[in-house]
Amino acid sequence: MQVPSVVKVGSTVHLACRFDLEGANLYSLTWWRGADQFYQFSPSSADPVIVYHSPGIIVDKAESEGEVVVLHNVSHATSGKYKCEVLEDYPSFQKDSQLKVMEVVDEPRSPPNLSLSKQLWSPGEELKANCTSPWARPLPELHWYINNVKIPSHNSILVPQRGRGRGVGLSRTSRLTLVLRKSHFIDAGRATLKCDATYKSVYHRSAEVHLITPWYKTAAPSQRLYGSAVTVVAGVWLAAAALVPLLL
Repeated sequence: MQVPSVVKVGSTVHLACRFDLEGANLYSLTWWRGADQFYQFSPSSADPVIVYHSPGIIVDKAESEGEVVVLHNVSHATSGKYKCEVLEDYPSFQKDSQLKVMEVVDEPRSPPNLSLSKQLWSPGEELKANCTSPWARPLPELHWYINNVKIPSHNSILVPQRGRGRGVGLSRTSRLTLVLRKSHFIDAGRATLKCDATYKSVYHRSAEVHLITPWYKTAAPSQRLYGSAVTVVAGVWLAAAALVPLLL
């Protein structure tokens, strides 16, 4: 069986059931999702392809035949445990089947949102930050990094939030608490905090922000005088923190 384990909502999916009858003839090949049969191929019948109604499954009958079944516009209702069953023709009528699970996911439509309790930081202070992934089904995993080094999970807690309506999905917020050390500010008084939102092989997006110390000297004068700027680079939100003039 060739069934993808994870697919996105709205995708077209090709399911394949490969078999070798070792010289015998095929009587029927049937596909099931749970207890519902949704497809049957019987090469010796007058109508070799029969499609049965099953919620969430849209079979392209014209494109499906033999070992391959094509599903259009998959949704969360398409998720489930799929079975392909092969039955030999007379005289043996031997039967064999396999099972595989397919999950349909609705990925977040934007990167996670990373927010801080303030913008200037010094070693010894306790950093507080939130990372919120937009609504999705199922919820992505959220992980924190500082200077590309993963922060232990005990430094953060997950706060699930209700969706905007039934069936709309959920959002998730991770709250980070971390005591900053001098070794964190490896870039002449600047550190990089990042939050990753991931779900299996389907979704991976990040948000990152720079943590600035009062003695950080490499920022452009316009940043020191006029505050912050926010840009989008390669799908990742980068927040440049506002800096105050240095008093000499």
